[in-house]
Amino acid sequence: MTTKKILAFAACGLSMLLASGVASGHGVWVTQRAGELALVLGEGALDEAYDAKQVHAVKAFTARGEASAVKLQPRERNVVLEPAADAAVLSVAVEDGFWSQGADGKWVSGSRIKVPDARRAGYYMKYGTTLLKPVRMPLQPLCMDLEIVPLIDPSTLRRGQSLPLRVLSKGQPVAGVAVIADFIGNTAGRRVKTDKAGRATVVLGSSGLNVVAVSLNRPRSDRREADEDGLEATLAFTLHRAGD
Repeated sequence: MTTKKILAFAACGLSMLLASGVASGHGVWVTQRAGELALVLGEGALDEAYDAKQVHAVKAFTARGEASAVKLQPRERNVVLEPAADAAVLSVAVEDGFWSQGADGKWVSGSRIKVPDARRAGYYMKYGTTLLKPVRMPLQPLCMDLEIVPLIDPSTLRRGQSLPLRVLSKGQPVAGVAVIADFIGNTAGRRVKTDKAGRATVVLGSSGLNVVAVSLNRPRSDRREADEDGLEATLAFTLHRAGD
């Protein structure tokens, strides 16, 4: 699959995820880097390099939820996005691939087939929703395997205020998963668990870029390659100062 190919996400399914847990730590979001919109793979202060081939899907939408356009510009160590002028929402899907924890406790790239004595092995995907501008509410789910949907427009809020949200899998609520309110500035902070409807409320920790994150693990019935599928989703947006 080439990075220039922009894929549509599948239509919402009817089944919901029942198993929850903590997937691998890194998430993905889009933010300014050297005057460009870069797709970031990171956690906290970490900002990792990655192969452009790991980017599986990118979509853009207007503030009203209509399809917009976005171009991908692969770079040596990351990918830069060039959305159309009317784009207000970007969604991305990035493959982190197979990772195995060896007998020595260290994690290495590869499935259980490559690391037969692995203590634990998983296949990991990262999903991100980034709001570039104010959006029309209610914001429609994007039908990703895991996503965070805000229930009010975050651009109306300020640091320290509360943001209600829902965690969904293919349009269905995911209950009992822990939401990290500040994935950049306070990854060790208090988690808030979703209720039966997949709802939770977080307090915004930054007066600038905010990244909210959630992880989910699904055990595999066939564990020849991996024990689990690990999903990570983020919701990213930037709060603007009064008068901006």
